[in-house]
Amino acid sequence: MSTNREKETIHVIGVPDQFNQYETGAISDDALFEALQILKKQKFIKSHIGTVSSVPVTVGDVHYKFITVGLGNISQHEQRDYLKIWGALFQYLQAERIAEVQLYAQTFLSKSLDVHTVFQTMGLQYEQATYEFDSYRSDKVAPFELQIQWQAENEPIQTAFNEGQKIGEGINYARTLGNIPPNILTPDYLATLVQERFKDTIVDVSVKDEHAIQQEGFGLIHAVGKGSINPPRVITLKYEGDPEHADDVIALVGKGITYDSGGYSIKSKTGMPTMKFDMCGAANVIGMVDAVAQLELKVNIVAVIAAAENMIANNAMKPDDVFTALSGETVEVPNTDAEGRLVLADASFYANQFAPNLIIDFATLTGAAVVALGEDKAAIFNKNADIGLLQAILDTAHRVDEAVYELPITETERRNIKASDIADLTNHVNAHGKALFAAAFVTHFSGETPHLHVDIAGPATTTKKTYKGPKGPTGYMIPTIVNWLISEYKA
Repeated sequence: MSTNREKETIHVIGVPDQFNQYETGAISDDALFEALQILKKQKFIKSHIGTVSSVPVTVGDVHYKFITVGLGNISQHEQRDYLKIWGALFQYLQAERIAEVQLYAQTFLSKSLDVHTVFQTMGLQYEQATYEFDSYRSDKVAPFELQIQWQAENEPIQTAFNEGQKIGEGINYARTLGNIPPNILTPDYLATLVQERFKDTIVDVSVKDEHAIQQEGFGLIHAVGKGSINPPRVITLKYEGDPEHADDVIALVGKGITYDSGGYSIKSKTGMPTMKFDMCGAANVIGMVDAVAQLELKVNIVAVIAAAENMIANNAMKPDDVFTALSGETVEVPNTDAEGRLVLADASFYANQFAPNLIIDFATLTGAAVVALGEDKAAIFNKNADIGLLQAILDTAHRVDEAVYELPITETERRNIKASDIADLTNHVNAHGKALFAAAFVTHFSGETPHLHVDIAGPATTTKKTYKGPKGPTGYMIPTIVNWLISEYKA
């Protein structure tokens, strides 16, 4: 065996702690397998999870270039390990601008995870880990594209890979929406992009403009958006994947504040930057619908996006104002920077008109959730949903490497949202437990319908590159919800 720097075919191989962990026939070429063993013994390649090694080798008269990825102990894998493995591989290939590889799929098998999970995760990371957003740069680079030659054709592997890709595409679309600057991504332009995305698909999109919003009584969405020259929109997406059971509906609701200045309860100069990301809840709901539609899941979904800008103007809402919600209840607004719960209230009440079995809303809602759980965790609140259903979502979140923890809604919060002296409800009180208060306020508007409220204020964005992709929007909860729906509604 000798090293050789001529142009070689690139072979991608998974390297476990012990080669005897391989399935029989993982590498059928004995000389190639022997070369791998020597390279590992000489520490040219490593087996630590996610460690990528690259080495050119000549075996006989054949030139190879090995790119190996460490798998660790393949008897003790969790799915997050494969997120690291595939993420490291694709980010390396992207950085090296490698366009074609031969992948030995059998060398990546795990003894603790099924084949579908391993290669669904591969497809997901092919999209998610290599995401780039350079739409507003002059020094654009060509998009990363990789031709994968499978060392052995395998339909289940390809099917799983394709499934993961579709989830990754939904995540990346949500990221792109979140990255668009707020002077461009107005509520109206968001609605236009959603209409374009789902044109000629099974997803039906309808949009209410500022006139319909006011005329139909969306008083809280109107209140938040009326201070901006870019008026609000209510965007409704309907996916009917199970027309035979049209009455079985899941409603997804997203907070779409395309920019949040705080209004007259204005944010600080350090608190205002990044507020373009205050629509990540809406973006992630759109990404969920995108993935579900591509996967053709046998489920009926109604998604409601409340899109608005929270700005300052002569006609903007002021602290102490009172507005009438779509539900007919009056709401006092002591804090204009607690606008997210206002638009979610109208959106949740509207979503409930479709008689769903379950409502799940997603929002970058409170700093209090970040204080309670940290920047990398989402808080989930349950009103009336089946405990088993909630546990299934939490289990899925853990499996797909998303940290989600339940926080309570107590009688204290249900009482505090009614603490106004002059109106039915208030959007703010000076008390601790602000994430709980916000959850009680939002879920109040869904009546007795089971409702899960998900506060993603922390993990909706990240400030550093990870094995899941670059800093910025993360598409948080898309993997959890889509995989949960797959487990429940895959055709």
